[in-house]
Amino acid sequence: MIIPPGYLFRPTDEELLVFYLGRKIKGLPLPSDVFIERDIYGVGDKAPWQIFSDEDPWEICKNGMKIEGTIYVFTNLIKASKNRIARIAGCGVWHAEAALEQVVDDYGHVLGYKRLLCFQITNESGVMDKSVTKGHWIMHEYSLSGGGDNTEYVLCRIKRDDSKSTKKSPGKKKECW
Repeated sequence: MIIPPGYLFRPTDEELLVFYLGRKIKGLPLPSDVFIERDIYGVGDKAPWQIFSDEDPWEICKNGMKIEGTIYVFTNLIKASKNRIARIAGCGVWHAEAALEQVVDDYGHVLGYKRLLCFQITNESGVMDKSVTKGHWIMHEYSLSGGGDNTEYVLCRIKRDDSKSTKKSPGKKKECW
């Protein structure tokens, strides 16, 4: 797909849930190739900079010295237990920064849910490495109504901030490749 100059893809929460995630789950075609499908959770090479490349459909925003990229990803969740989702991702974890938030339509009907998560590097025992500043990789994870944390397929809007480096823990000089 060729994107014309000046094009910005800024779907609302409602559009992401109903038009994109809903259509994808039903097997209906999507109107563009803005979305990709990747396994972003699990052990191994699952850190964000290992999963995504510059060839992926990033929407880049440059503000002075700061460069942010946004990408839209369909992925499967990994269940740690019946009621708990494992959000381990390689050398770190997608840590929930806020409670599960309902997304409602104009009539107050719950369409789905949105959760804010940040990628944080963890040490060998799985404890978050506090010496790494948060905010380099931020994700909104969307799930359809009736699922909440029990759904198995989600849509994620992931933002990266290239003006910061998440790959190294300054306190322990831990490389995360």
